[in-house]
Amino acid sequence: MNELDVLDGKNREMVHEFSSRCIGRIEGHVPLKALLAPFHRFLEANVEKEADKDRLIIECAVAAHYDGTDLRAVSREELFEEAKHVDAAFLKKVSLPLLPDVWYQDIAGIRNKRIDVLFGTVCDLMKNWKEHHSFSEIVRKTYSPEQFRKIIIDILQLYKLETMMVAASIELPFPAREARDRIATKLYAVMELVAEEIAREYTEKIFADVEISCGGRT
Repeated sequence: MNELDVLDGKNREMVHEFSSRCIGRIEGHVPLKALLAPFHRFLEANVEKEADKDRLIIECAVAAHYDGTDLRAVSREELFEEAKHVDAAFLKKVSLPLLPDVWYQDIAGIRNKRIDVLFGTVCDLMKNWKEHHSFSEIVRKTYSPEQFRKIIIDILQLYKLETMMVAASIELPFPAREARDRIATKLYAVMELVAEEIAREYTEKIFADVEISCGGRT
């Protein structure tokens, strides 16, 4: 498996776990469970859409590493436009209208931060990439536990912010809009907690005792 597929796979695994836990926590609140039902399809499809957008960044960063360039040589505008196409395909799939261009203007800062964080992380990891090394070994050679934990939190927090902004910009009839707004407050708090939780767990797993971790290539 090449670097792109490994990094993309690890990222997809993480964001799917993040989304799954967040939805599970909301469903655990009985008053909100019924309100969540209409948005299930959106939330489940959204995570794959976000992972697809992240893959564009990962692919660009891996290519930049081999070309000997950095983010300054990459067009953020081009990545942003490619992400728009992914968003458009997603909205068509779930049959939801989006307020024209409004959220793209508002979301530009968050999206560019996601590009910076993910692009920089991939470039850092690629400097220590060795075909015979596991992903965990590469991470340990690149970051301290606290550095890695903070990167995971940053990635998931930016994912959370963009997801909430997208959801808020979707045109809905009043009953569904009211339900969405009631869920949003709780979902935001849940996503904060789950991001910290996953960052801690992933860091502990990566930086576990080397003798234990070497039993399997993670």
